[in-house]
Amino acid sequence: MTAMYFNQWAAERPGLEGTGSDAAHEQAGAGERMVVKYRAVIQEIGSQVVEFLPHGILIFFGQQAPPELREVSLVHTGAALRGSIEVGDLLRFYEPAEAGGGGGRVLSYRVTAVGEVASANLAELGHLVVHFDGATEAALPGTISVAPALLHLPPVGTLLELLRLEDSHDL
Repeated sequence: MTAMYFNQWAAERPGLEGTGSDAAHEQAGAGERMVVKYRAVIQEIGSQVVEFLPHGILIFFGQQAPPELREVSLVHTGAALRGSIEVGDLLRFYEPAEAGGGGGRVLSYRVTAVGEVASANLAELGHLVVHFDGATEAALPGTISVAPALLHLPPVGTLLELLRLEDSHDL
């Protein structure tokens, strides 16, 4: 299944959760600030990534990924992880602007479960498996779950961030 066909498949299924919430609805309010825990840019999308889309799974890997893992991964630039991934954090995709102008979409997902080694895998390898299923328990030790469901593959050039909302009155 190609990304184009996946996006068509998702569009034809009313009742599915959606493509993430618009960043305007997730902005920090008065007395709150967003803290970036991790930031990366998707540089490559493996040829088999689309096979995981109907299952709501994306696999991220840093640039050191071997060829057999690159086939199933979104390979990214990755940087240092600042703090552990926690339930309540946001995973946000900032898609690149269209060639003809106009900004790209911003899609936000709330972290609902974190496997016990997910943060360590991301910090050490740039490796993270994301299940877009809203589960309250991680499927495997190296995975996280987020909500809402994934209905759109983020393209090459997408900036991804893991964010934490903090109350600035406590600082």
